[in-house]
Amino acid sequence: MDEVIRHRAREIAQGSEAGTPEENWLRAEREFTVAHDYDTTDRDLERVGMTLSRLPSEAGVEWRLTLARGERVEAWEPGTNGLAPPEDIVRLIGSVTAGKSLVPGPPLSRESGALRLREMLEIQRTALVAHDPGVRVGEDPENLHHHRVAARRARAFLRAARSHLDPAWRRPLADALEHLGDATGPVRDLDVALAHLRGELDRLDETDHLAKAMILDRLEDELASCRGRLLETLDGSDYRFLLARLRFPPRLAEGVDEIPLEALAAKEFKRLAGLVGRLGKRPDEAAIHRLRIALKRARYASELATPKGAVRKRFLADARVLQDLLGEHQDAVVAEQRLRGVAIEDVRTAAAFAAGRLAERQCRRRERVQERLPAAWKRLRKSGSRLI
Repeated sequence: MDEVIRHRAREIAQGSEAGTPEENWLRAEREFTVAHDYDTTDRDLERVGMTLSRLPSEAGVEWRLTLARGERVEAWEPGTNGLAPPEDIVRLIGSVTAGKSLVPGPPLSRESGALRLREMLEIQRTALVAHDPGVRVGEDPENLHHHRVAARRARAFLRAARSHLDPAWRRPLADALEHLGDATGPVRDLDVALAHLRGELDRLDETDHLAKAMILDRLEDELASCRGRLLETLDGSDYRFLLARLRFPPRLAEGVDEIPLEALAAKEFKRLAGLVGRLGKRPDEAAIHRLRIALKRARYASELATPKGAVRKRFLADARVLQDLLGEHQDAVVAEQRLRGVAIEDVRTAAAFAAGRLAERQCRRRERVQERLPAAWKRLRKSGSRLI
């Protein structure tokens, strides 16, 4: 048996889902010892109400095909064979799978939390696919915005439920989402900064046109470079793995029977409230950035939990208001950083002067946001306390 597992671990190591040698071995071992449901990556069997299960035991492997009306077809293979479905079963489902490869996934859990997590991950996958062409074309920045939000939501859902999910299933998916976020973030930041700064530059009447053009050219060159790295990411194996893995149901951790989404949402809100309690009256930039991240996690965990009427809707509405404020603060921080970089690097006085003027405006913009934060947090705390 060890030799069979070793051979399978080598195969996994050469594929797109490869992990560490230990992770590859554990996955190979599970394929020979743990029950799996098999389907195509497009979930063709599930779409028509069929399931194909592989049930290993010490004596061999039983393959069990359950048809849409409940009929069952079984095939038994002794020993350590049977990693792929028998030909008799493959022929029966050929019209459904249309020759596509069958791949293993965890047995589908009917627990409400797992079903909700899968539903929400599928919504994010659909959004990623829908906006992918627009992100590649790059003409409408809203495509990247929606694409990035979908990836961020998926990552937040996995984080909220992390203690209830199989680490070997969750970690590669979370890593792929993080890698995607690292590529989309700089492009989105520059899209937003340029959209805001074009209007600001038009209002600097005393600045000559050459200086304005120099600032925009510098930022647009940086945007082009970041877009090039983003397109490389979208053509990479991590991104293909991400879209394929999101099709499959979550795999629960060993000994876990449910994902208590309501409790997880309440836990994230308590973390957010604790962070706000430690902020003080004049939080620095790093503290506000941490608040923004904690708010997103609390909001997305609440979205993941089964909706609970007007109370949850009020909380989510208040969370969006506060998140928009914090987003504007972050946009001002990014714009100021980019502009100060232009002012330092560009030796021509007019461009440096204009960039400095704009940077000061971003500073005042941040201060205005900070003045509005306490009232927005007070509303959110009131609506969020009803969820606990």
